[in-house]
Amino acid sequence: MSNASPAQAAFGRDMIADIAHKTDWAEQYQRKLDQVARNNKRENAKRRDWQYVPGHRVLLKNDAGVQPKMAPLYSVSYEVIAGARTERWCWKRAVTSRRCTSVVPVKSQRGEDCQKDQDL
Repeated sequence: MSNASPAQAAFGRDMIADIAHKTDWAEQYQRKLDQVARNNKRENAKRRDWQYVPGHRVLLKNDAGVQPKMAPLYSVSYEVIAGARTERWCWKRAVTSRRCTSVVPVKSQRGEDCQKDQDL
């Protein structure tokens, strides 16, 4: 019987002992920033950039926490009364555009032969 552990016998050193390792924190920080930038780019790739103007009709997503299984995803349609960063004095409740979705479907979802309603 030897007085060496199996790791010492196989590798010639103790596996638990400290090994000289220096971390380059600037490189770690840069890699983390690159990872965040890649993730943001991937998340924003399929996001539509809606520009809501007064008069548009939108649906508001119901995000009031835990809801019953059959609860509707969206509430009734609302009319946009003011765009972003305008009329801050308005007494109506401001809503983020991430909760809004357009009432008129996108052309690829409507089909080519459908006519868009002009009064919306």
